[in-house]
Amino acid sequence: MHKARISIPTENWIAMMFFAALLAGVATLFSALLITIISGALSVVAILFSFVAAALISVLTGLLVLYYPAMAASERKKKIENALPFATIYLNTISRAGFPPQDLFKMIAKFKEYGEVSEEAKKISNEVHALGLDLPSALNNAVARSPSNSWTELLAGMKTTITIGGDLGQFLSEKAKGFVADYQRRLQEFSNFLTLMIEIYITLVIVGAVFFIITTSIMVSIGGVPVALVKALNYAIVLVGLPVMTAAFLLMIKGASPME
Repeated sequence: MHKARISIPTENWIAMMFFAALLAGVATLFSALLITIISGALSVVAILFSFVAAALISVLTGLLVLYYPAMAASERKKKIENALPFATIYLNTISRAGFPPQDLFKMIAKFKEYGEVSEEAKKISNEVHALGLDLPSALNNAVARSPSNSWTELLAGMKTTITIGGDLGQFLSEKAKGFVADYQRRLQEFSNFLTLMIEIYITLVIVGAVFFIITTSIMVSIGGVPVALVKALNYAIVLVGLPVMTAAFLLMIKGASPME
């Protein structure tokens, strides 16, 4: 919860999970029964199906609420690690320019291009300049709420270097090199993944849809398959199947992209 930047107490979140699950289940049950009554299909089987559907939706809703903080923390982790190489290079530059350590995070917080890193830097800067904490204590707080191991290592290393009086510029330079190398590796992996996804998409979605339409058309010409059924299936593939599959592929690519 802390790493996902959700300020709701854990017990309140659990209560909200049960409430959302109950609300979703009741709404699903009511909607399913209303549809069966309006359609005139009310029966024991329809009622049983409505209860099963309501239970399933209720469980899925509860699980979604339960695991949302973990998903949010994971998304923050990704955004931090994607911006970290560039943010560390900037930290190294201004550190070598002679700015004091307590001003580094204040300056990087002004660059919204760094996304979650800027937000974390803003919190550190506010704790130092507004709340009066010393920088090592503010860095400890940032480490405690960090969802990213790389960001944690950077902050812990900066704290140690500042505490013992080491060369902060040299430390940031070494970390920047490591983060850039890791970013280049992830870019190469994403390039390979993108190539694979394009090949799968063309083969499975485009060629598969065309093959299915041609095959069903041949089956209609031979006979034995209702024309209305084939038309309905073809329309379903073109109007629903292709958009849904395309959206799924785009979401997978977006989720794997290191360029956010």
